[in-house]
Amino acid sequence: MHKHSRIRNTAIIALLLLIGYAVFQTFSARELVPNQKNKATNQTATVFFHGYGSSRNAEKSMAQYLIDHKYSNRRKDVTVLENGQVDMGRKITASDQNPLVLVQFDNNKNQDFNQTAEWVKAIMTNLKKEGVSQVNLVGHSMGNMAIAFYLMKTAKAGDESLPTVKKQIDLAGTYNGLMLTEPNSKSALNDNGQPKEAMDYFNRLLPLRDYYQQHSIQVLNIYGNSQGAGQNDTTVYNNSSKSLKYFVQSPSTYQEKLITGADGQHSKLHENKEVDQAMLAFLKE
Repeated sequence: MHKHSRIRNTAIIALLLLIGYAVFQTFSARELVPNQKNKATNQTATVFFHGYGSSRNAEKSMAQYLIDHKYSNRRKDVTVLENGQVDMGRKITASDQNPLVLVQFDNNKNQDFNQTAEWVKAIMTNLKKEGVSQVNLVGHSMGNMAIAFYLMKTAKAGDESLPTVKKQIDLAGTYNGLMLTEPNSKSALNDNGQPKEAMDYFNRLLPLRDYYQQHSIQVLNIYGNSQGAGQNDTTVYNNSSKSLKYFVQSPSTYQEKLITGADGQHSKLHENKEVDQAMLAFLKE
């Protein structure tokens, strides 16, 4: 009798151990599920690049407008340190809706745009690893050079390690140079956007035509005229900004918007509600 009791007790203990193990495995599996669900996939991010001597503070007003108007629900700060290392900040998750990525170059006066292109490529590679499949690129002034040289560097179509560029918004672009360093950058333009007097600044960008021909990107070029008959924003001649048109070839598309008056001044463009509205409408198209 005692022998049967011991056998029965042993069987009960074994059964309880099996049940306990099964429960443990179930809860362990459940712990893994949220991590899988939180992993971002097929996200579209809008990435902002500031201008010379600036910081991500120049991008915050535009980003906040997009959040306030329900285009996005989250922003992410990315910093390129002085030594070129990239701090990606928090990871993008599945709960992010059209996340906004505010980039800051700590070396914010670097004009080696080939090096800047490497930094941008590192950012894009990491975004792809975080589940971003498409990006919109927004640049102000020299930030547009960061974008342009990145595009030239990655002109080869079909690079699976990088997100696809969907849309591009340029503010105060310096495509034929700046007023201070290239006074002839006010040169008249041909109907196709090519300056009649092209600066070296412009000529370095000629490979951009190849990029736009090999990809299908929607481009919105926004420039300001705060000087009336002077046709400039105090830093860039309007014709220098408008020469972007020459590079954007089919199947990519091009449109431009002029901002006039005091708020069309170079540094005020990224704080301008008319710019915000145009940006939101363009991104939602």
